[in-house]
Amino acid sequence: MTVRARIEEHLSRLSGSERQIARLVIEKYPVSALGGIEDLARQSGVSPPTVTRFVRRLGFDRFVDFQRAIRLEVQDGEVSPLALLQRHQALDAADGTPDARLIGDLAASLGKLQSPAILEALDAAAALLADERRRISFLGGRWSSIAAQYFAFQLTSLRGEVHTVLPQASGVVEDRIADFGKRDVLVVYDFRRYQPETIAFAETSARRGVRVVLFTDPELSPICDVADVVIPVPVATTSPLDTLVPAIAATDALLSRLVARIGARAEKRMKMLEQLRRTAREPSGIEKGRR
Repeated sequence: MTVRARIEEHLSRLSGSERQIARLVIEKYPVSALGGIEDLARQSGVSPPTVTRFVRRLGFDRFVDFQRAIRLEVQDGEVSPLALLQRHQALDAADGTPDARLIGDLAASLGKLQSPAILEALDAAAALLADERRRISFLGGRWSSIAAQYFAFQLTSLRGEVHTVLPQASGVVEDRIADFGKRDVLVVYDFRRYQPETIAFAETSARRGVRVVLFTDPELSPICDVADVVIPVPVATTSPLDTLVPAIAATDALLSRLVARIGARAEKRMKMLEQLRRTAREPSGIEKGRR
């Protein structure tokens, strides 16, 4: 297993300070980890003992063992461009259609959602979101807000106190933070080319005691430093455009957990909503009489 894979596997169990190190290492992998322990601590904004705890949590006895593993990966990677080219050519020979390559790539990305780290993160998120004493708000960026709205729309049928923070509503967005407190959960979708305003909103909310659930890509949004739960999902495909397919699939997996956790209360709410929708579409007897 690569060092990067180890970091991703342990991500949900890292402390906030350890996630700062993880994000730096992944963001500038592998160069960021090849200096001294003091240098890595300084760049991450943590203390050298925190770096030591971080590498031990990954399974390395010493920082030098952590670096040695990365150096070996770098040496092995020197031949990887040719290997990748050969594999790509073999795929082209077997199936030259762009659609087949894209669908195969998406299938591989979806398969990664079954990793123990992501499954553990989904379980932790479900425990937070199923607690009906908590109020839940959803926020995404220019691109990812559609995923946030999808999750909010689906969750509304299972439980109350679900709200969407629209990124286009400038000023109104920041005002929402004034009402946040320790019973709130903020679900954020933030993917590479991370948006400063989304990051600032999440960080300010966390300082007010809000619990944060973050959907992000494997490079990790800076929000992961304050997030209680981090769910990293692939966004790259053979297409030049990033995809939300794995993020939506992870969202559906989380919704499935919530249906099971909320149980009979969810069914009761669905019945109530159906009745209300029918009633809202039909005029009452009093209204008919007035006409």
